[in-house]
Amino acid sequence: MLIGSLFWVKPLVDAAAPPSLSLPPSLAIAELKITGDEFVVLQNNSGKDIPDLSAYWLAEYNSYNPLDSGVSSASQQLPAVKLGAGQTILLSAAGMNTCGAAVSAKLSVSLGDSAGFLQVVQTSQGPLGVTQIPIDSVSWSSTANGIIQNVPTSTKDPRGMYYRVATSSGFKWQLADLDASVPCQLDVAGDGSINSSLAQATSSVPNIVGVAGAGSNGNLPSDDVGLKAPQLSEILPNPAAPKTDDNDEFIELYNPNAAPFDLGGFTLQVGLTTTHKYTFPDNTFLQPQQFGVFYSSDTNLSLSNNSGQVELLDPAGTVLQQSDVYSTAKDNYAWVYANGKWQWTTQPTPGAKNVVNSPAGSKKSSAASNSKNGAVAAHVGSSSGSSSGGAPAAAAPSKLHPGVLAGVGAAALLYALYEYRHDLAAALYRFRRYRAARRGLGQIA
Repeated sequence: MLIGSLFWVKPLVDAAAPPSLSLPPSLAIAELKITGDEFVVLQNNSGKDIPDLSAYWLAEYNSYNPLDSGVSSASQQLPAVKLGAGQTILLSAAGMNTCGAAVSAKLSVSLGDSAGFLQVVQTSQGPLGVTQIPIDSVSWSSTANGIIQNVPTSTKDPRGMYYRVATSSGFKWQLADLDASVPCQLDVAGDGSINSSLAQATSSVPNIVGVAGAGSNGNLPSDDVGLKAPQLSEILPNPAAPKTDDNDEFIELYNPNAAPFDLGGFTLQVGLTTTHKYTFPDNTFLQPQQFGVFYSSDTNLSLSNNSGQVELLDPAGTVLQQSDVYSTAKDNYAWVYANGKWQWTTQPTPGAKNVVNSPAGSKKSSAASNSKNGAVAAHVGSSSGSSSGGAPAAAAPSKLHPGVLAGVGAAALLYALYEYRHDLAAALYRFRRYRAARRGLGQIA
C-alpha cells in the first residue's frame, strides 16, 4: 500500500468511531485508488485458504455499466500463489510499500478516472469448458444508476483512496486518505483516523515482493512453499569495454526470506516481441537475504541494448516478477529497482544493494509526478534574465570596435596568402613566361 505525503484542504476532525474496514465473505475488493498512482487491494475474506490465486481474474471496463454499447475492457490474471484466510494481495501501478500485504504484483489494467467497472471473476475448468463466476465488483461514475455497488462520486481527487465499510444497507465505500506520517493509517475526512487491516511493511529493499505458493501444476519446490518470491533488483544490458555482452551482461535477484530459496524450475525470460528463456537447474539455491547474480556467460541470455524487459516465471509459467521496460541502455548503465521504482544508475552493484547515481544531465524535480512508473517528469532550467512572460530574454548582440574588425580581416588575409603561397608562386611564374614569350614575338615582327 502507498505511503505518501497527502493532505486534505480542511483539517480533520477526530471522531470516537470512524467507519471501520469491513468486507463481504469472498475474495473481496477492500481498497482502491482510481487516480494518480492506482492500486487495488483484495482480501481473502472467505474464511479458508485460496490455494491458487491464478484461478481468479481482475476485469476492468471503461464504463460503470459493462453492458453499455461500445464499452472496452481489459483483464489480468492473478499470480499463481497461495493466499491464506484473511490475507491480502496488493496490485499497484507504481512502486509502493506493501504494508504487510502477503502478495504483491503489478496492476496491469488501467482504472478510468471518470468512470469504470472493476470485477473479480473466478474461473474453473469443467466438462463443458471454462466457467466464469463473478465474485465481487465495484463501479464509479457521477451518473451511476445505483444498481451496481458504487464508490463516492468524487473520484477525481488525486489524493483520495477508498475502503469498504459495512452499513445497514450493505457494504459501501468510504473516501479516505493515507496518513502522511503514520504508515498504513487511513485519515477519514470529518471522522478522524483508523488503522487499515494491513500492518506496516517490515521487509527491506526491495520493498515489493510476492509470495510463492502451490503452483497450478504442483511442481513448485517444496522448500519454497510460503516463501516470498525473489525480487528482480538489477539488470546490466550493455557492459562497458573491456567487458563483453557475451560474458558480462547480468540479471540480479534478491531473496528477501530468512530461508534459502530453491530456484530450480524457475525461469528468467528476456525480451519484448521476441523472448528468450533460461530455466534454473534443480537445487539452484539463493541464500537468505542475499543477492544472486546470473551472468550471460552462464545463462546464454542476450539483453537488448535498445529496449527490453526481464521477467521471473515460476515452474508453471506464471509471471511472478517483471521489470519495467527500459529504453536505450548506454555503456555500463544498470537498470535497477530502488526507492519504489525502476531507474538508471551509472554505478552497477552486482551482488550488493543498489546505489543510484543518476546519469549526467538527467532531469530532476522537486515533486514526484503521478505517472504510473513513478518517474520524475519536471525539469529545471536557468537563465541570466527573463521576459515578462517568464521565458528567457534574448541576449542583445554586442557591438565590436572597427579596429578589431579590421585586425581580424587582415589576419584572415595573411593566413590565406600563407596557405596558398605555392599556388600563387606557380601562377606568377606562368605569368612571367607568358610576358617573355609575347616580348620575343614582338621583336621578330
